[in-house]
Amino acid sequence: MERYRSFRRKELPMIEVLTDLPDRVLGLRASGEVTADDYKTVLVPAIEEKLTRQTKVRLLYVLGDEFKGYTGGAAWEDAKVGMKHLTSFDRIAVVTDVDWIEKMVRAFGFALPGEVRVFGNDDLEPARRWISEPPSTGHLSFELIQEKSVLILEPKGELESADFERLSAKVDPYIEETGGLEGMLIVTEHFPDWDDFSALGSHLRFVRDHHEKIRRIAIVTNDRLVSALPRIASRFVKAEVRAFPMSGRDQALRWVGERSTENAEA
Repeated sequence: MERYRSFRRKELPMIEVLTDLPDRVLGLRASGEVTADDYKTVLVPAIEEKLTRQTKVRLLYVLGDEFKGYTGGAAWEDAKVGMKHLTSFDRIAVVTDVDWIEKMVRAFGFALPGEVRVFGNDDLEPARRWISEPPSTGHLSFELIQEKSVLILEPKGELESADFERLSAKVDPYIEETGGLEGMLIVTEHFPDWDDFSALGSHLRFVRDHHEKIRRIAIVTNDRLVSALPRIASRFVKAEVRAFPMSGRDQALRWVGERSTENAEA
């Protein structure tokens, strides 16, 4: 049986915090009519308490048969929470049979950086299993060669949002300390796929945030489509981009690792 802490006002409880979940998962059950006070006294403190121990959390939000809706104030608080903690969740599972909520989540879930799924009330257990899954080991191998100031990327399978979070956590401190990378080597047999729309969004954000801090990019591939990317990328990124065949990996690594005149003199 589910165990939970009930946060009660004098009336019936509107939000309950579920406790039989992994530490990285915040579980909430809403019932009755949720008010702004429920957000201020229960939901917001619960999120912020989780974030004191986790850099990313997962949310299981159960809107059961007893859920009646939100007051206007609660809807406003929901919008504020969403804006403040937009990037705090790497997975969100919404459990509901409420048609308008299901449609809204499906329509706007793509805008969130993490994965979002909707489950019916009869699928609470599958939702719990999905939200509690161990973090993925990822499909992007990478190595930062600090003495050369070169980053090597090797995508393997469908890329996930978490791949770019792990990559940023490794690379960003180095770039902040040194000011940038001499080069990046991308080794791929085929054009990479993405697990979902949020993964594509994470990929695009990584390119946006980092391309001005990388001097050279080498793409090592035998795929004709991928080898055409340098001509396209030159319009969008500041780095010098070249394609090399798989047999030219060593040559590509030497090219991206060549120090610029300015850095060599420094």
